[in-house]
Amino acid sequence: MHLQGKIALITGGTGELGRAVVTTFRKRGAEVATTYFSDAEVSTFRTQFPDVLALKGDLSKEHDTVAVFESLVQQKKRVDILCNIIGGYMPKKNIADLSEKEWDFMFALNLKTAFLCSRSAMRIMQQTKYGRIINISAMAGLSPTAGRGAYGISKAAIETLTTIAGEEAKAIAGSDITVNAIAPSILLTEANKKSATPEEMHDWVTLEKASEVIAFLASDEASAINGQTIRVYGKI
Repeated sequence: MHLQGKIALITGGTGELGRAVVTTFRKRGAEVATTYFSDAEVSTFRTQFPDVLALKGDLSKEHDTVAVFESLVQQKKRVDILCNIIGGYMPKKNIADLSEKEWDFMFALNLKTAFLCSRSAMRIMQQTKYGRIINISAMAGLSPTAGRGAYGISKAAIETLTTIAGEEAKAIAGSDITVNAIAPSILLTEANKKSATPEEMHDWVTLEKASEVIAFLASDEASAINGQTIRVYGKI
């Protein structure tokens, strides 16, 4: 499995999962670009990955998203792989207690960013007849439970977005474009470690394992998989 010569845009590459994906893709030979929201979050990233193109923008805004992709194509000529890593989580809260602001924020962060970036990428990939798009759903979206209102529903919508975009990709004559997603259970991030026992953490999914699944879906070896959401649950 390799990504040699591919141009990959990894949104949210400055986060924990994003940095793991950047690392894995670079090891596999991809030429990587990423996005960031604020100057503060990108400073340490640039120290760790000085050769990675970092593009600033709020990808929940159409204007910023279009500008990011225009800049990427101007500098790299195309985009072969899009990994929609941007996303967020909120603590359990029943629907009756959710505010409109919380609802809108979760959908803007988890769903709208994936939609806007996928739309821009698909327009480019339709011209080159090649592409891989990988989204991030979640176990909370595929196996809904109480208290996972805005977060769970926004992640469930990612699965639907992936299915529909995958079907649309199939309809592009002569193309090799796929759209898939992973749905992790609990990722072994530094933030999550703070609220868990060693026994619990043993069952969680490491960032490296999650990034390997993403890299596989981005590879030519996974060309027969399209419109699917892969459950990455570890031992949970």
